[in-house]
Amino acid sequence: MDPHNQPSSTHPQGSRGQNAVYDTTHGGHYGASAALANSGFAPAELYTGPWANVHQGLHGQYKDILTTYWQQTINHLESDSHDYKLHQLPLARIKKVMKADPEVKMISAEAPILFAKGCDIFITELTMRAWIHAEENKRRTLQRSDIASALAKSDMFDFLIDIVPREEASHAKRTNPAQSQPAPGGVPTPAQPQMAGQHNMPPPNHAMAAAGYDMGGHAMGAPDQDYRNAQPMYNQVQPGQQPYGQPPMYGEMDNMYTTYPGMQPPQ
Repeated sequence: MDPHNQPSSTHPQGSRGQNAVYDTTHGGHYGASAALANSGFAPAELYTGPWANVHQGLHGQYKDILTTYWQQTINHLESDSHDYKLHQLPLARIKKVMKADPEVKMISAEAPILFAKGCDIFITELTMRAWIHAEENKRRTLQRSDIASALAKSDMFDFLIDIVPREEASHAKRTNPAQSQPAPGGVPTPAQPQMAGQHNMPPPNHAMAAAGYDMGGHAMGAPDQDYRNAQPMYNQVQPGQQPYGQPPMYGEMDNMYTTYPGMQPPQ
């Protein structure tokens, strides 16, 4: 047999895909892959060996959709003609990132082109995986959590663990421990921040309020109480007496103008 007429076994390539139409005008790569996957193109069983991880973490129809995308990508790279002047990503930006590595001394002309195509395939696959997660949750809006969940389903994306942590995919609600502690009365009280220099004020039911201000045992506002006849708190000082038994401070007021020797008495 002529070896050139035999199907290539270097990568999985189904014979049914030769006449299939991969139309990206309706739904992009995801819509085109879904249309071909529904017709039974490129089953996942063909992907073994180094290609077994292209659908890692996916099941059912989503597994076939991503498998179909990779099949079409491989066919496009190996058989279609390419315009090396037209790229999805700017080559200048790729060169700038490559030159950021101090070990890179020189960059060939082909290297940025390969990086641009590789980044295009990587972004497309990651977007399809994130969109699959959004469809599984009955949503039509792509969120950051969808990307985090897509990264967590395959170990191929472990190198992005510093950029998108796996904790974002769990949707765990981080609550403040102070808010979850119940009060002594059984009702949980939220934690209130205390400003610097602010003193803790006593609660309304302080012991001072419990005293009642009974005014010596008498009820306030009683009709039979006449405070005009109340006894004075301190004894009044009688005329001619010194208060509290103290000696006179200035002596007798009559001798206030006592004459000194050599002075005339006042007229």
